[in-house]
Order: sequence, then C-alpha cells, then structure tokens
Amino acid sequence: MSIYDVFSGGSRPFNKEEWAAQKQAQRQEAYELIDNTCEKMMADGGVFQQYLDVQGRFDRYSVNNAILVAAQMPEATQLKEKSAWKNNRVYVNKDARKVVILEPSKEYTRNDGTKAVGYNAKEVYDVSETSAKDRQQPQEAKTMRDLASAMIDASPANFQPVEELEVPAFYDSSQQTIFVRTGLSEEQLFVCISKEVAAAVFDFKYNESRDASDFKSFCVAYMVSSRYGVDTRGFNFGKLPKEYEGMDTQAFKGELGSMRDVLGEIQSDMYKSMEKNKPPKSKEQER
Repeated sequence: MSIYDVFSGGSRPFNKEEWAAQKQAQRQEAYELIDNTCEKMMADGGVFQQYLDVQGRFDRYSVNNAILVAAQMPEATQLKEKSAWKNNRVYVNKDARKVVILEPSKEYTRNDGTKAVGYNAKEVYDVSETSAKDRQQPQEAKTMRDLASAMIDASPANFQPVEELEVPAFYDSSQQTIFVRTGLSEEQLFVCISKEVAAAVFDFKYNESRDASDFKSFCVAYMVSSRYGVDTRGFNFGKLPKEYEGMDTQAFKGELGSMRDVLGEIQSDMYKSMEKNKPPKSKEQER
C-alpha cells in the first residue's frame, strides 16, 4: 500500500455491512466462549481459581468480561483499546495478542416490550503487549497492618477479640459480630477476617445467611488476598460446591455476580480507609 492509498482511503472502500457482520460474529464468539468457560469453571477448580485471580485484579469488570479475560489472557494486568494506549503515547506491538471483551451499547426494546442493553465486541490489549511493558510504575506496597486495618474499617459488623475460639475468626449473624481469636499474626488476621467480613456483607446487604454464603465468602477472601499479594497457599479450590455441577449457566453467573458485588464493596471501603489513613507526604516527596 502506498502513501496515496492511505490518503485516498485505499483501493477497497469501507463496507459497513461486512464490518457489522464481522462484529456480530465476534460478539457471538464471545458469548460462546463465556458459556464454554463457565462449564469448565463449574467442573474444574483450577479454571475457577483462574477466573477469581482475574476478577480480583479487574474488580470493576463485569463477570462476563472477567470470564473472557480469564479464558484469553489470564495473566493480563492492564487492558486498554489501541486508541486509549495511543492517547497515553503508548503503542501496541505489531503482532500483539488481543483480548475481546464486551461493552454496553444502545438500549433497545424486546418483542415483549421490556427494555434491554445491547453489547458490542471490543478489542483490548494488555500492557505486556505494548511499548510500556518495561516502564510500568511500581505500585505502592501496603503493609499487612495497613491491609488488616482497612479490612476492619470495611466491615459492617463489630469485632470482638476472644482468647479461645476453635477457628481463627467467626462471624455470628445473631450478634452481628465477628469474633477473632487473639494472638494471630497480621497476615493470619487479614486472611481470616476477609472471609468473615465478606460473610457479614452478604448478611447485611443481601440477607444471605453465613452458611449460604460460606463458599462465596471464601472466594471473596481469596480475591482480596491475591489482589494485594497476600499468601494464598491456604486457599484450596480442588473441591467446588456440589450444587455447581451442571448448574444453569445464568444461575452460575448469578453466583459469580454476587461475589463480584461484595468484592467491589469491600475493595471500595478498603481504598477509602487506606486513603484516609495515608501519611502526609513530606516536602521532599512533593517535589
């Protein structure tokens, strides 16, 4: 292609119908990938855990998009469109691996009169596939004390330390209190209260009993821990709940959606707490 082809639009005119057909096929492939990945997740704890890792990093992504990222590039850490990267003076590699996700489109009316939102396929690229892969800004490390303190602030329930407790921590819904065994290390404290805080949020906000939300609270604790680099070797997803076997895909995504919502609420409150308690910068740091 010559420079004249670029400015004249090339020898082949833009075909709107062909472009629309390609986007429709891409969108359909994305939905099929979501359904196929859900089936794998319900049967394989490793695949399920891979999704949790992605949703923990991309807590603002919808369940569908987290599933798509987990299926295509589970190691991704920062995803943007080519144009968004370019606006930041970052360029996508020539042979970059793309990730297809779904973005909301226009609202439309179904045949039964109800409203719905359509979705379009969107191609995004991870920072590892760009010119910025070697110049990422290191994230500010959080101490275990900072994390544990922020998790306590994120809890809707009160805490009560006790000397004798069979488990490290336990949320008692009848008393709306999280009992915590004394003598735990800061890391042990963070991991164990993460699950109990999630159980409290499920109870307070979604009226789910601690037993009903037990596995989901476990998943939320894992996502929060993995996001902040806390040791997650104590988490095991080798055996998933029996009810997940053969569960309807929509029902399964509903379970994932409630985990994501509780995760987002806890993450948001933790962030506010850490920002509020952040030590003021010195004059040297401000320069």
